[in-house]
Amino acid sequence: MGGHGGLNILPQKRWNVYNYENREKVRRDEEAAAKEEQLKREQARKRDAELRLEKLRQARGLSTGGSVVHGDDKPASASVQAESVPEEPEKSEADSKHINLFEGIRIFDPIKAGDGKEMKGKGYCSDK
Repeated sequence: MGGHGGLNILPQKRWNVYNYENREKVRRDEEAAAKEEQLKREQARKRDAELRLEKLRQARGLSTGGSVVHGDDKPASASVQAESVPEEPEKSEADSKHINLFEGIRIFDPIKAGDGKEMKGKGYCSDK
């Protein structure tokens, strides 16, 4: 009986993780999941690129068809699109809710060009 004090029935079990078929199943599943994840990433990247391109076109005044929109020469679809999209009010700096914690601290002020001359005399900087 093998000398280990029991029966070795593990190779017969369907749930054996070291079985060749089970290892191949896991490998195939992982490859399929990786391909699916790659596909999702590519689709998301393309969708984001399209959205960014559309925003840039709208900001430049270009219609989605690629024609330039100027003054009274607007196509009917562009004027309808412009009316249907509400404009966002521009936010001022006070509305940005940015808090400057270092306002008023002089340590963080930029170094002036004339300050280097004082340091050279004391041996802090070498002009080589």
